[in-house]
Amino acid sequence: MTRMASLIGGIKAVALGSLTGTSLMTLVTLFTGLGMITSGGESVFGGLLVILLPFLIGAAGGAAGLVLVGLPLTWWLRRKRAESNRAYTLTGAVTGGGLPFLYTFVALQFGLAAFVVGFFGLLTGGATGHFWWRFARRPVVETGEEQMAEVFG
Repeated sequence: MTRMASLIGGIKAVALGSLTGTSLMTLVTLFTGLGMITSGGESVFGGLLVILLPFLIGAAGGAAGLVLVGLPLTWWLRRKRAESNRAYTLTGAVTGGGLPFLYTFVALQFGLAAFVVGFFGLLTGGATGHFWWRFARRPVVETGEEQMAEVFG
């Protein structure tokens, strides 16, 4: 698998993980944004931004998680020959939910809101990990066509 194929797999993983993890919140912001657009008082751009904001935040978090956690995890699991859907999905869910929860709860002191943020992070991180396995890693692991230098060459 080439670097370009891995990059495309990563983009798919982040996009689908963000869609999966933020779809519930996007439904809420959809009605708010449509109300802003149709009321005439707000700009169309502002309404579209409100609609897309959960996805954009999820995509930024998913991309950061894939780069900061997923790629080092890939390197380590590849060395140990332990790559699996479970390893990527669980790691994505734990870090995707845990880190935003801790930041929101401890640093911002938002209390119960931290559970909501953590829940959406858990969904986004777990789905991104699953799709990283599905689109970028499973084809490589099953065919055995990759050398270590190709992962971080």
